[in-house]
Amino acid sequence: MPDAKPLSGLTVVITRPKAQAEPLGRALRDSGAAVVECPVLEIAPLAASIAPEQLMRASAIIFVSINAVEHGLPVLRDAGSIQAGTFVMAIGNATAAALRNAAIERVVSPQQSIDSEGLLALPQLQQVRGQTIILIRGQSPTGGRTLIEQTLTDRGAIVTVLECYERRGLQPTPAQREALRTELAQAGQCAVMALSVETLDSLLDSVGDQHALKRVPLLVPHPRVGSAAADRGFTRVFEVPMSAPELIPALAALKPQLLRH
Repeated sequence: MPDAKPLSGLTVVITRPKAQAEPLGRALRDSGAAVVECPVLEIAPLAASIAPEQLMRASAIIFVSINAVEHGLPVLRDAGSIQAGTFVMAIGNATAAALRNAAIERVVSPQQSIDSEGLLALPQLQQVRGQTIILIRGQSPTGGRTLIEQTLTDRGAIVTVLECYERRGLQPTPAQREALRTELAQAGQCAVMALSVETLDSLLDSVGDQHALKRVPLLVPHPRVGSAAADRGFTRVFEVPMSAPELIPALAALKPQLLRH
């Protein structure tokens, strides 16, 4: 009989924006983990629009994140309807699920490499010369990653970038900072999540004792974030899926390593 509380004894520090942290926190608690919510980024909508004729011409619309779905779909719907032959594409299972929850039934997403590289390997994006593709993403103060836009442009596509939100660094409240400091002092009992390089840097800016932070297990979604963490001095980095249905069994399997002193 499977363990109903497979994460008992583990504390997970969630650094996601508050709205995204809450459902994940509930799932982790239901699995026995203690949870500390310490958001170090916030998501702010941006004024954005797209011409109806661009939406009508689009052969594909790419959503890079749940935030892109939340803030981008209303912009598209203001411009008109997504055409029946347009591919609606998502990076990651959570983004695909968000689209389906928003009544977008036919969603294409990579199933093996769940990242930009996996998306660009999909057969629907190979022969795109002359096609209009809408890329929905956030605005980053560092410029962000441009792999999708650049690769599709190199393949001859006409890429329209719709930036409909921005990520901003957020300082934790004194209570959140103290809760994080307390957990970091409990060596061998907690793991910290960081979904992006921006999250990682904002987290480092938010913590007084970086040495303690860099000694605890760091949970990341992609080798690129893991490499950035190693460059910044983190010594225990674990690549895991970030949606709750996949994250919880992954953490249960890793728990002996995560709780190692």
